[in-house]
Amino acid sequence: MKGKTARAISLEILLEVEESDRPLDLLLTEAFKRYRHLTPLDRSFLTELTYGVLRWRQKCDWLIKRFSNVPFHHLDSRILNILRLGFYQILFLSKIPVSAAVNESVNLAKRIRGAKGAGFVNAILRSFLRNRDKISFSDLEKTPDIYISINYSHPIWLIERWLNEMGEEETKRLCEFNNTIPPLTLRVNTLKIEREMLIEKLRSKGLAPFPTQFSDEGIYLLEPPPVSELPFLKEGFYIIQDEASQIVTAIMAPKPGEKILDACASPGGKTTHIAQMMENRGEIYAIDINQTKINIIKKMCKLLGVDIVKSLKADATMPLPFPKEIRFDRILADVPCSGFGTLRRNPDLKWKRGEEDIKRLGGLQFSILNNLSNYVKEGGVLVYSTCTIFREENEEVIEKFLSIHREFKLEDIRNIVPERLKIFIKDGYFKTFPPKDQMDGFFVARLLKD
Repeated sequence: MKGKTARAISLEILLEVEESDRPLDLLLTEAFKRYRHLTPLDRSFLTELTYGVLRWRQKCDWLIKRFSNVPFHHLDSRILNILRLGFYQILFLSKIPVSAAVNESVNLAKRIRGAKGAGFVNAILRSFLRNRDKISFSDLEKTPDIYISINYSHPIWLIERWLNEMGEEETKRLCEFNNTIPPLTLRVNTLKIEREMLIEKLRSKGLAPFPTQFSDEGIYLLEPPPVSELPFLKEGFYIIQDEASQIVTAIMAPKPGEKILDACASPGGKTTHIAQMMENRGEIYAIDINQTKINIIKKMCKLLGVDIVKSLKADATMPLPFPKEIRFDRILADVPCSGFGTLRRNPDLKWKRGEEDIKRLGGLQFSILNNLSNYVKEGGVLVYSTCTIFREENEEVIEKFLSIHREFKLEDIRNIVPERLKIFIKDGYFKTFPPKDQMDGFFVARLLKD
């Protein structure tokens, strides 16, 4: 393991992405811990390679199909991902010499599949280089869905859907946005430090922090170092959290002394944000279906100095392990979703999720909301949020819920949020939509129980 190159480690991660549902950022963090020999430059290169291949996989695959004499579905997954790494470097990393991209790909293949694998990878990459100027992509006027799918590297089903919903130009803009590297956004832990003070401390380390426009606790970092090199992270002065995600808690508007349930709480970002807004006074119950994720919540609470959270394993679709009489002032249902509002940060989701998942998740989301409604006190609030942009997981879930639960009504968020956030409210819902809002795509509904 010692001395393994960034390319070889990236290959490991790409293979695990295909085989498991573990988050990409977690896989990278684990790799940084496992391979201590990596320099900051190596870690940056590893991150660039891995995210880059997943952003541009469709385009790389189209070229592999063009130049491979072996049917695509017969390719060994290790060789396939080595080819993806090679094509990505050639197409998108101008600072990497083409010769290095080819030679390192060939060496990787040789270590895994011997001379035969090395020869196969070498032949495909060099054939592409010889014919690069002759390649023309699909005719945009004849097949815009195929053209956009390949050139902007998104699955064809998603392109067809977006073309139908928003037209060609908006679809291309959204795809372009999804393929950009997102800014690093921090959420200040106001239990330990104020935003202006943290900005000053970050500047003293040579960084370029700026306050976010919409979140009171957010900071953008321009040209940040790798996450493992960030100062003050281990002190619990902040966590990494997108600005739109931070606004969810502002819409919930928890108060000190309340009893609150965070029903799908892992990894704990919103849980600890709720605790901040409560000034660490009151009770928060944080539940998740997975014990490993519960441990992550506990770890985050400890880091940030939050001590009002009770974390326990529970299924939000089933009766909860609380006394029968317990009712909550506010409940957050930040439900499992397809995540298609976060493709900049999670490009692997493009290849892991399909249209059938959207329908399946809508059913799960309704089950969670339906169950949680039993635990809201009269006059209490139930907040529903997702990080996706599809009606089946957003408006349709709320409309179905309200048609059954007459004791709830959609509350007017305009009366709760500051003026600057009202531009995101449409039909009673809070919605951010990339690229227009330059944030992840989030949906929030605030439901009041009469």
